[in-house]
Amino acid sequence: MTDWCVIAAVNDEDVLATNLAASPMLLENPERLITLRDYLTAGSAYNAGIARTTARICIFVHQDVYLPAGWDTRLASRIAELDALDPTWAVAGPFGINADGDHCGRVWTTGLGREIGTSPTAPIPAQSFDELLLILNRDSRLEFDPDLPSFHLYGTDIAQIALAAEKGVYVIDAPVVHNSRPVVTLKGGFEDALTYLRRKWRRRLPIRTPVTYVTRFGTKHLIQRMRMRDWPKSKKASPRPDVSKRNPEEIAKHLGYE
Repeated sequence: MTDWCVIAAVNDEDVLATNLAASPMLLENPERLITLRDYLTAGSAYNAGIARTTARICIFVHQDVYLPAGWDTRLASRIAELDALDPTWAVAGPFGINADGDHCGRVWTTGLGREIGTSPTAPIPAQSFDELLLILNRDSRLEFDPDLPSFHLYGTDIAQIALAAEKGVYVIDAPVVHNSRPVVTLKGGFEDALTYLRRKWRRRLPIRTPVTYVTRFGTKHLIQRMRMRDWPKSKKASPRPDVSKRNPEEIAKHLGYE
């Protein structure tokens, strides 16, 4: 796969340097990393990133995500699968919610201190994504909504944009290490984004996201906010890696991601 770029909104240079920028595929191709700073919304940042590249495959990644060695080769295989399965596909990601409302995909999250999910054997039709990593096929001509507040729920929004345009949306087998911090609240900017999506997609509700629900009145979100994250546990039993140093390379090797 040669026609790709990685796009990241950055507000912490140390986190970027020790995670995303330390990924082997970016150490080998630093010119393919587009970093964006000082944007007010994810949509405005990512659209600016799209405007700065001609690459067909745009990979939008959190600054605290590590792409394991060989991830670009794995992704090339997944892209070939998507192209063969659904030439109209628009968006893909390693973790999200399938069409039936269930979690699917496989990633490591340091914020939860464990691996979540299992590897899909084939692309799975999806309705929303975790924002840790999104893959956009620029042939779809889709863009992010710059008016969606803050940096939350844009994985759900771009999935719904694609589905409304009758383009494919899939979770794929492309595990990564998300060296995240624990989520302590679903208030503030998150609820601003949720309120926006409730209005925007009122004709398509309810929609399940990886962490909550977008419903007409928001009742299910209030319940979920009290319970916090209803993440699935990995069905693959394995010793828990030592995450005390938050070394993404060690975690990736331990889990067999590289």
